[in-house]
Amino acid sequence: MKYVLLCVLIAAAIVLAVVVFSRAVGGGFITASRGATANHSEAQKMHQQQQSDRNADSEKASAYAESLSK
Repeated sequence: MKYVLLCVLIAAAIVLAVVVFSRAVGGGFITASRGATANHSEAQKMHQQQQSDRNADSEKASAYAESLSK
């Protein structure tokens, strides 16, 4: 039973890592593709928006994690 629980926890950590990594890599590709269109001001604006959205999501996740640990 211990091994089943350990496997489930490892699988959850792997899924979380894949989600975080794919989001970071995907954001880079999106920014690069926007920059390649020669509309650099729009690419910069969208990149800054994406960064602020990511920061807001991080703050929400931190608040959620703190509420779970109480």
